[in-house]
Amino acid sequence: MTNLRNIVIFILVCALPHAVFTNRARDNAVRIADRYIGSTQWSYASSHDTGRNTNKCNIFVADVFDEAGGGVPHRWFGLAGPIGAGEWGNPRSSYLTSDRCWTNYPTGHVGDVIAGGGHVGIVTGRRITTSAARYSVVKNDWGFRPGQTVTYWRYIC
Repeated sequence: MTNLRNIVIFILVCALPHAVFTNRARDNAVRIADRYIGSTQWSYASSHDTGRNTNKCNIFVADVFDEAGGGVPHRWFGLAGPIGAGEWGNPRSSYLTSDRCWTNYPTGHVGDVIAGGGHVGIVTGRRITTSAARYSVVKNDWGFRPGQTVTYWRYIC
């Protein structure tokens, strides 16, 4: 009985704080992403971070996770911008699979990053995504529409 009690204590001490922090990080990312709905900061025409006339959905995801207390992989060991939508959409991305804070999941949950077809966003509800679109940050069913193939990544640190 003492061994069982020690095992339970070990699990609670080691696993529970990690699970609570992970849920808090995901909640923060969702709250922050939704706060930016309608913002043009990450629009195609905006000069934010990568200059005008560039897609910035990956920058949006990076900025949200930075603000939530997490982080995303960057190209060239942090000396260049965050990975692009194509890397997020690749379930075997070397950037993500070698980062201990990100893990690939077969299905998406609120707070996960969702990517495919050259676009990336954050799952912010049941079959709902918040992402930087051409003109502003939007909340819609992108990634959950019939015929779309997507990849999900979960921040676990």
